[in-house]
Amino acid sequence: MDLGPEFRLFCLTLRRPQTADDLREMRRLAAATEHWDFIVRGARRHRVGALVLGGLQACNSPDMPAGVLAALRRLSVASARRNLVQGAEVGRLYRLLTEAGVRVLVLKGIALSVQLYGEPVRRDARDIDLLVDPAELARAAAVLTHAGYRRGQNAASPRQAAAYLRWIKEFEFFHEDTGGMVELHHRLTDNPSLLSFDFPSLWNEREEVRLFGDTVVATVPRQRLPLYLCVHGGDHGWARLHWLVDFSAALSQAQEMATLVETADACGLRWSFLHALLLAHDWLGLPAEENLLARLRRSGKIRRREWLMRRLYSPKTWYYAAPKGSWSRAVRYSLWERLYRFSLKSDWRYRASQLRREWFSPADRDAVPLPDALSWLYPLLRPWGWLIRRLSLF
Repeated sequence: MDLGPEFRLFCLTLRRPQTADDLREMRRLAAATEHWDFIVRGARRHRVGALVLGGLQACNSPDMPAGVLAALRRLSVASARRNLVQGAEVGRLYRLLTEAGVRVLVLKGIALSVQLYGEPVRRDARDIDLLVDPAELARAAAVLTHAGYRRGQNAASPRQAAAYLRWIKEFEFFHEDTGGMVELHHRLTDNPSLLSFDFPSLWNEREEVRLFGDTVVATVPRQRLPLYLCVHGGDHGWARLHWLVDFSAALSQAQEMATLVETADACGLRWSFLHALLLAHDWLGLPAEENLLARLRRSGKIRRREWLMRRLYSPKTWYYAAPKGSWSRAVRYSLWERLYRFSLKSDWRYRASQLRREWFSPADRDAVPLPDALSWLYPLLRPWGWLIRRLSLF
């Protein structure tokens, strides 16, 4: 995939560690780059401002516009401030949930930043993701409500609440004063057929990380990270490169590659895992055996995923997210990303389950409200709910 010189320069800034060859190539590309705004916009979209800034500063190119570095510094400072605020809130909620007897794992965000990179401000964290045992979900929701949060989804009846639990992996909560968002997960993936890591196993193997001072939280065990990050990024069509950066870092710190591939194969995710590895190698310089890379490039399964990735990334779209309500955004998320999601596993049970899930959307219940007695009509109304939501955004 040739996405242009700016994209190559952008990816080189994300590599860690950067080799002497990387730095020389960055200086060459910086001298030829015309569209520096692509770099800044890409850093904003992919939430990697601090990484891009550090990478550009390391190459020490005289051709780098001062305005670009200033814009990246602003992104980095804003990200660091958000992380500090989020870290305090994660610590508060973790303490409240623990005191209520709720076992909780902090997903991604600041906990992953400490776990993978040893510092809380490396990743650009947005919302807070918490995973609890499904049996403790109601108690956890009550704790969040008492802490000033309100439920985002409308679940007016027990039947609606049961539908959310069946099809959606998390509930959204918004703080009434700060506007901060917490996603309260009761499993790792919307489709439980995609990744079957259960909460008791994750909890028994949990890793604890220190955020700030005496704030220690539990998170996903390190040995499970590569496959979880692969599934999370793939489920979103690798829309943000900071997910691929995390996946690459987790692979670099993990056990032998053969063991990881065996684990992915046992979960039915062999080819999705290998495609993510190939992307991490091509874009981020992740070391990999040449024989393995050659086999992957010849594989029809990999080429089909590459074909989809060329629809998800292009020289004109990699650095910006299409605005909400636009048809280009609808095509990306409603067609190409959905097809990539279907490609994650070839198992017919997964695809059948995924197809059923695609016919349910909580947003449809808000766009076309129906009483419980008529809720069986939602699969038939799915196209109309989608169209109503699209038209309402224009």
